[in-house]
Amino acid sequence: MAERNSWAVSDAPNGVITTEDARLALSALAQPGADPVSARQGLRAAPGDPGRVSAAAKPDATVTVQPFQMFMQSKRGLGNYVQTLDRAKTLDLITDHPADSKNPRIDLIIAQQTDKFYGDTVNGFLVTQVVGTASGTPNPPTVPGPGDYLELARVRIPASAKEITADMIEDRRQGSVVGLGGVVPLRGVAERAQLTAYPGLTAYRADRGWLEVSDGTAWRVPGVPVCASPNELSTISSPYQGQLVASIQDGLLYQWDGAKWVGVAGGVGGMRHEARYEVRAGQEQNFPQNLDTRIKFPTATYTSPDVSPSSDNSVFTLNRAGLWSISVSLRINAPGGDGFYEVYVAITDGANLGMRYANQHDDRRAVVPGSISCATEYRFTAGDTVSVILWTSAAQNRNTQAWTSLNNITLTWLRS
Repeated sequence: MAERNSWAVSDAPNGVITTEDARLALSALAQPGADPVSARQGLRAAPGDPGRVSAAAKPDATVTVQPFQMFMQSKRGLGNYVQTLDRAKTLDLITDHPADSKNPRIDLIIAQQTDKFYGDTVNGFLVTQVVGTASGTPNPPTVPGPGDYLELARVRIPASAKEITADMIEDRRQGSVVGLGGVVPLRGVAERAQLTAYPGLTAYRADRGWLEVSDGTAWRVPGVPVCASPNELSTISSPYQGQLVASIQDGLLYQWDGAKWVGVAGGVGGMRHEARYEVRAGQEQNFPQNLDTRIKFPTATYTSPDVSPSSDNSVFTLNRAGLWSISVSLRINAPGGDGFYEVYVAITDGANLGMRYANQHDDRRAVVPGSISCATEYRFTAGDTVSVILWTSAAQNRNTQAWTSLNNITLTWLRS
């Protein structure tokens, strides 16, 4: 019948609630399963590592199963069994079932339920080994008895093996089960795929260190999650328009524009996205008359991994694509005497000095130092280079005036 006996009703003296009714009532308090009246099956979330199958610290013929409580969906009826292994259990996989001398085999470690209600000879819950058949290409064995079981692990036993090591064990545990409305702990995206999602289901991704919430069709990451690097942005499987993510590696906030992640701000984790280089006292550079000459900025005031200077600090490689703000400020010694002289400065391509992003020209009296500056905002690709050139018509070589911080170039990455 469609309607089941409710918890808890009675018909004295025998009652009317069957074991299935009881399991269904308990399942109503657990995380939902694949349909509105089933609960998810798996290990109850708890401290430690419930249900883990591990090799001995000093390898021998045994494995150990850690204690756990489990919710197992009955395959022959309705509702979930609640099963308990209340202490660690050691299973000897080889002594009574020696490894084959020529071929490997695959054994299973399972948790199995028997139930007289469905015709089994006994009622019981057992964590046990199912021995496989040795073969050149071994397959997992068929599990004898009732189909109400879950795999905890698969153990590949090589030919002539005398002991079990950690690399032989494949973890096959189901994901965690929590109470209705609880946050589900997940070890990774593979366990998330096992969930039957509904709007509001919340999971904690242990591999990522953040929460994910289902809207019924996709998993969303609320707040501003943190990634180790931009390469990990792809682990957010369903970003929403405008979502922000912090990247530790480059110190940027990235925003989803509907098609891609775009860096929008810096300063996360103290990462600097601007660099400044200066000419200071004792570092003056002479500039010949009427010749475009690259300016060297010997002192690094502050640096950034976004900018790589050449060995003489005259060419700067921009390591990050996006919109850049670049400014230069100079003060040039006056030639002295009568008349006028010209000063010209430009921000150029690092290799092609004729490719100029900004420039400034100034006419000066011969007794007045030439203070001159220019700036640009330009969208560069990663690997582009820039330089600053100076040209003067002064009859003798001129040099940069040795005033701290007056002669500088500042390169600032703004955004993608």
